Amino acid sequence: MRILHTADWHLGAKTDDLDRFEEQKQALAQVVDIAQRYQVDMVLIAGDIYETLVPSAEDEELFYKTCVDLSRDGDCAVVAIAGNHDDPRRLSNASVFSDKFGIYLVGDYGKIKIDKSKKDTNIYATNCGKGYIEFHTKAGEDCVLALLPYPSYYRYKEYKKESDIFEDKIKEWLDAGTSHFRDDTINITMAHLLSYASDMDEDDYLSYTTITGVNNFVDQKVFHNKAVYTALGHIHQCLAVNKDRNIFYSGSLINQYFSKCNDAPTNVLIVDLDKNGVQNIVKQPLEVKLLKKFEVNSVVQAHKVLNQHPDDLVKIVITNVDATDEEVDNTKYTPFITAADLKEIRKQHPNLVTLSVITNQAKETQEIASKKDLTTAEIFDHFVESRLGGDKVDPEVKELFLSLMSEGVYEAD
Repeated sequence: MRILHTADWHLGAKTDDLDRFEEQKQALAQVVDIAQRYQVDMVLIAGDIYETLVPSAEDEELFYKTCVDLSRDGDCAVVAIAGNHDDPRRLSNASVFSDKFGIYLVGDYGKIKIDKSKKDTNIYATNCGKGYIEFHTKAGEDCVLALLPYPSYYRYKEYKKESDIFEDKIKEWLDAGTSHFRDDTINITMAHLLSYASDMDEDDYLSYTTITGVNNFVDQKVFHNKAVYTALGHIHQCLAVNKDRNIFYSGSLINQYFSKCNDAPTNVLIVDLDKNGVQNIVKQPLEVKLLKKFEVNSVVQAHKVLNQHPDDLVKIVITNVDATDEEVDNTKYTPFITAADLKEIRKQHPNLVTLSVITNQAKETQEIASKKDLTTAEIFDHFVESRLGGDKVDPEVKELFLSLMSEGVYEAD
């Protein structure tokens, strides 16, 4: 059996007011082409289909059309779960028509429906229940897919008890589907949540901490050992949580965050597997725009960087603190930056998305502008130090704050 794992499409997302719809449309066309080229049996979309709970008609049309194209008239099962950016009820309501194509949209894991009449396709659903769908293929393989849309007490219509440990609740909610795993089936888990990876390098760790504080994760032990593959969404970088257990994030559809080291494309994962485990994994890159951030000291350097990266989307930060006259590429310039300079940069470079100027009088502005690049913990530290001065951060207060933020990530919708 062969699956394609993707996630975090975020249709409707903008990057600093830049509309990314056409890029997303082109990227999804590539996903359809890859699925057809590899003749996958199933496409797994692990949450955050949309950027907002109420997507535009244009975004919904693109999603539905893509799902139909991926389904190949029912020969490929398409299964999507709601992420924290998706309205679970809105997504589930669309399954009224989508299951006719072998497409299963799961917002409420307790109300999964299938069309049992479709049995003349390459793959079809044979059974379903709370948190799972079972499939059968013409090749004679049976697959149990356990599903966990974005978990929160509110969404799962449960009250939080004082004695509750959230990680235990995650496992309990997962067990609703994984309890149907059998030794003679291909067992797969799909979920939208945060879990720690094993042996992270520095860049991987940054991918985690830029999302939220480090207290918002669940241990990978919550995932059932009988799952031969676990498809995750929420992290925007293709990462292995555990290679030995085949627990992976596919990453996002397009790049959405500026980075000083953003030199990698986005990916989908093609996975060959049977009831004994994963036989092969291919990381298939997508041709998408890279988002790169550069810090320069002058307008001349800004022009130079933008000319060197015409195919990337670029964020320029001009740090003009205590600058003096300088010569760059045989051109002498003065450090003073005018409004006309900034207007000319924007006019000449369509690849420029964001332009910031940091001067000696704008250190506070620099701190505010860069908050999106900080972790929750770092924002807390900066706030306390700006109000109290010096090293005044109380570790216990900080831990309480991060704990409350962690709870909110999963419970506030």
